[in-house]
Amino acid sequence: MKNLGTKKNVFFFGLIGTTILAVMTYLSTSGICYHNDACLNFFEEFRPWNFMSYIFFAPPLFLLSLITYKMKDEVFRAWWDFAWWWSLLIVGVTFLLTHAQGGGTLGMNQDFTFFVLSILYALLVIVSLYRIMCAHRESKHKNK
Repeated sequence: MKNLGTKKNVFFFGLIGTTILAVMTYLSTSGICYHNDACLNFFEEFRPWNFMSYIFFAPPLFLLSLITYKMKDEVFRAWWDFAWWWSLLIVGVTFLLTHAQGGGTLGMNQDFTFFVLSILYALLVIVSLYRIMCAHRESKHKNK
């Protein structure tokens, strides 16, 4: 489990997740599926958006891991220790708010779900950037 949180693994997971999101969004909004029965069936039968709601955190993780990739390992580690648990929290809250009758276990509507998840994602980015800046500043002071 410890090897999952390496710079390369986090970077590639974020890259793959971001690529999947981009391709699925493009396919579903571009009209390519409009005349393609196999593509339409895929989006109707398998409902990939259910899966995709769990990987919306991939683009922020990708960008933040890209920021920390060339920095010292302790900067990455300071960020990743927070981002790992916060991402799991986002997945759990996403599950609670989106998978049940009436829009979620708590019976909330889509606007509320979007509001809550927006706050969680904003906190992921803001706290991550803060942790990265503090750890980077601290690592520079250690070298002096």
